[in-house]
Amino acid sequence: MNRIGRAGVLVTLGISVARLVWSGQFGWFVQQRMRWPLVAAAVALLVLGAVEVTAAARQERRDPASARRAAGPTVGWLLGLPLLVVVAVAPTSLGAAAAARAAGYVPSDPRSGFQPLPDEGPVPLTLFEFLNRAVADDQRSLDGVEVELTGIVVHDPALPAGADFALTRFLVSCCAADAIPLQVAVRGAGAPYPDDTWVRVRAVWRPSATPYTELVRPWWVEADAVSVEIVADPPASPYESPY
Repeated sequence: MNRIGRAGVLVTLGISVARLVWSGQFGWFVQQRMRWPLVAAAVALLVLGAVEVTAAARQERRDPASARRAAGPTVGWLLGLPLLVVVAVAPTSLGAAAAARAAGYVPSDPRSGFQPLPDEGPVPLTLFEFLNRAVADDQRSLDGVEVELTGIVVHDPALPAGADFALTRFLVSCCAADAIPLQVAVRGAGAPYPDDTWVRVRAVWRPSATPYTELVRPWWVEADAVSVEIVADPPASPYESPY
């Protein structure tokens, strides 16, 4: 691959990264806090591409024969294949298929320190906070409180009897590669919903008859649905963060 080829790869990759940041679709791959590092990466790629073009033009003017000999091995063009995938394949966030292949997040140690919830609901909570309060809050702050949870529908064969679907969202520390499913078994949904449908569920925590610390894994945190509403537009940030 000669300098013009390298410049083309760098510029195209820089434009692709810039497009993902501009559209917000970068959030399907990495956390939202990576926005500015990605902006810096896009700028660096475009600058390096411009440098390669300038250097190639100068070399062509000074010594055309040397510029033609400077081409690297043809196999270098294989570097463009990942770029074609980035450009051609429409990105999407993780869904039911990914949830089925990974163990869900389960808080472990009971602890204090959770802020009390308002008496009147519904109280918007992330699935991460809901699971932590359900399992680890020794003050049982979720008792009788109507909450509002948002996620995708996943039909898991391991769901407890009577549960309609697993309300799911992914916990991402860095990028989609380290995602862990956050799942709550929803009862009383009232209607069937296909996998990967974004829904907003108003529900009340269903405490386990057996303390979670005494259950044998895997087990589920459950909630009784008050209402289920389809979310027409998925959130710009499909993942949750522990930070």
